[in-house]
Amino acid sequence: MQRPFYSILLLIVLLASTASAAVIKGKITDTKGEPLPFATVYIEGTGIGTAANAVAEYSLTVSEGTHTIVCQYMGFKQANFIVTVTSQQTVEHNFKLSEQAYEMKDVVVKSNAEDPAYAKIRAAIKRRKFHLEQVENFQSSIYLKGVIRNRELPEKIFGIEIPAEDIADSRGGGGDSSSLGIMYLCEQEADYYTNGKKERTYIRSVRESGMSNGVGLSQLPPVVSFYENNVNPLYGLSERGFISPISDNALLYYKYKFQGQFMQGSHLISKIKVIPRRAYEPLFSGTIYIVEDDWAIHSLDLLLTHKSNLEQLDTLRIEQTYLPLQKDAWIIKSQVQYPTIDLLGLGFTGNFVAVYDQQKFGHKMPDSLFNSKIISSYDSTANDKDSLYWAGNRAVPLEEDEIEDYQIKDSSLNVYRSLEYRDSVRKMFNKLNVFDLILDGYYHAGKDYKYTIRTNSLLGGLVTYNNVEGLAVTPKIWYTHRIDTSRYIYTTTGLRYGFGNTHFNAFTRISYKKYDRKWLGRNLEIGIEGGKYIHQFNPQNTVATLYNSFSTLVYGKNLMHLYERYTAAAFIKRNFANGFSFNAKAGFQRRLPLYNTTFYTWANNDPPKWKPNTPVNLSNRLWEAHNAILAKAEVSYRPGAKYVQYPKFKSYVRSKWPLFTLSYEKGFSGILNSKTDFDKWRFAITDYVNMKLLGSIEYNIAAGGFINSNYVSLPDMMHIQDNELLIASPYVSGFQLAPYYLYSNTANLYGEAHVEYNMNGLLTNKIPLFRQARWNLVTGSNTLFINTNNYYTEVYVGIDNLGFKIFRFLRVDVVRSWDHTKQAHTGIRIGIDTGVLGAAGTVSITEDKEKFTW
Repeated sequence: MQRPFYSILLLIVLLASTASAAVIKGKITDTKGEPLPFATVYIEGTGIGTAANAVAEYSLTVSEGTHTIVCQYMGFKQANFIVTVTSQQTVEHNFKLSEQAYEMKDVVVKSNAEDPAYAKIRAAIKRRKFHLEQVENFQSSIYLKGVIRNRELPEKIFGIEIPAEDIADSRGGGGDSSSLGIMYLCEQEADYYTNGKKERTYIRSVRESGMSNGVGLSQLPPVVSFYENNVNPLYGLSERGFISPISDNALLYYKYKFQGQFMQGSHLISKIKVIPRRAYEPLFSGTIYIVEDDWAIHSLDLLLTHKSNLEQLDTLRIEQTYLPLQKDAWIIKSQVQYPTIDLLGLGFTGNFVAVYDQQKFGHKMPDSLFNSKIISSYDSTANDKDSLYWAGNRAVPLEEDEIEDYQIKDSSLNVYRSLEYRDSVRKMFNKLNVFDLILDGYYHAGKDYKYTIRTNSLLGGLVTYNNVEGLAVTPKIWYTHRIDTSRYIYTTTGLRYGFGNTHFNAFTRISYKKYDRKWLGRNLEIGIEGGKYIHQFNPQNTVATLYNSFSTLVYGKNLMHLYERYTAAAFIKRNFANGFSFNAKAGFQRRLPLYNTTFYTWANNDPPKWKPNTPVNLSNRLWEAHNAILAKAEVSYRPGAKYVQYPKFKSYVRSKWPLFTLSYEKGFSGILNSKTDFDKWRFAITDYVNMKLLGSIEYNIAAGGFINSNYVSLPDMMHIQDNELLIASPYVSGFQLAPYYLYSNTANLYGEAHVEYNMNGLLTNKIPLFRQARWNLVTGSNTLFINTNNYYTEVYVGIDNLGFKIFRFLRVDVVRSWDHTKQAHTGIRIGIDTGVLGAAGTVSITEDKEKFTW
């Protein structure tokens, strides 16, 4: 009941502070009138200040009274002026900065002597940890403005001519170029806290151009601290990170050149050029300014390129400016990052400027601030702020094209949301073309997207060929019905007709799924399924339908072993979106053997040469028509859950803990003439560990077995993800050279281990061809141990990151295997990462999981 009172009180305080505020604004140029973008302007003796925009316009809000306003820019002399302002007064003042003169007095550089920069860098390295620990208890308000612009569109992309009017539309205003158009524009205000071990961010307001519900960045770039040994300027930019020019081992990686020094107030500042010793190492180049005696960073201008092992971008430049808050304490005031990328003739450039204000450090913050599992939270009205709010609160003035972008995109929102526009887009995507039938399948959406229908394509298995069915037509239909924004009904239907065995099969799965609108990823799904369909003996579908059709026709080698099954089952899936999930399924199956009926092939038309449909490696086991009553449950848990609390919902953030998964499956005998009688379990631990400069390790370790194996049918055995194809099986879960069904078993206990080490450029940056091509070495092993008389191991070494630009989706491995028979085999496997191409996961011999498997 007291909340309205506090809201009114807060409003009064804000109005009072606004009423007593004044504004100082203007432009910052050099003596020739050239703008100095993102220059820093602040009140002397405080951390209160701002940064200019890309065209060097600034606006600083101050309290009434007399202030000394300081302006500084790297490479130029600091300037200041004294001003007295009254409440609500606006003062215009333009700064003209002259180039900084650098002195070399008291510095003598002899032939073959060490450059004086090294002594200064050693002193900065010695004080690195001191300055790092200074911000262990650090807090700051942050204003961020990020903009990405496209350069001129090319005349053609993939040989397709771009209309002249579209090229003209891309030539908007912005910055110092008239050929840039805005692709993305965002502003945010936040408060940032850290105790050195944990971080907490509170987003007060956010605005994304053209997105009324935009949330921007949930964790603003607090401070890219070059006092850290390993620096990663942007989240997700590099797994390895980059070596700081003042890291403990920096002298092993960098060369330095002293370029002079100058006085700023009472501080002597040294300018030092930073030069990587070797190309294709994760290193910066550029300039760093060091404060003498304090041995702190004064400012820096550093660059990353492809020769720095930068992968996601072409270049990334970062500028930082620090201010003296008190003796021996320099705090960051502003940070600007300039990413660029060129792709297929499309060029993008951006700048993300962050202004830090009201900085404090050394003040112990309450533990309660960090005890919560929330690492970042938004004000409930963060993305509801209107243009008037931003006009009075933004720290960095908008440029002309940014103002225009907000106006155009925000006014276009109503058009995009209108039923007429949505319906026109729906009708456009509903049109069928030949490429859909070949690549994606047919797609149709109903009015207001109340329902959608999707089918498989030719490459998605619409037509297949195998020895059991001969030519088979296997259409699949996915139907989604939207009840409301959080409840859906999903239906999957599969039809199948084999012209060789003349069997018709039909199967349907129907489920109801409810999503939690206030908790992203939390959902509950319940459903039933039934019908008759054809399945592989290995439930993991380790032979791809498309590949098997090709190998059967071209090589005369059928790899797929099938059986027919009637099914009636019910299932439930629950994801709590907190690291814990479970699923369970129970039902009846009637399993029927199938036999080869077709022997046509382009390579082998001799029927006696074909292997039987039942796997040869399992021919000694009983396989007959039988009934099965089965139940299976699985739980997964990853501890240490963290969350981001957005204005309207909560979102799970994965922790650094491994994922633990336990499954249990039972076959019940005697019910509905069921013959199955077994109890099977499996426990697995999986994780991905980023070791930065040392690369990364991914592992999947499991153990399992049969507690009871009185009657275990072929589909119920423990099957591995085996592989005889050139295309790689799933990494860190499959076996690359293991023959099909050779290691399927009913052992009481088995162990399985998959470990992969990706060097991420650790050694390849020393090899000229590898480092220029940005290839990575990867190595690992896959092991299955049942007993001393039955085991299988393989090791591999490969080259990852093959491709060009950001399209690096290929991988090639050489694999060597051996087993309990002392036989060794060597093979080559090719992996394709379709995540780069817009799909999810890795193309491998495992079919998509939208199958009618148990």
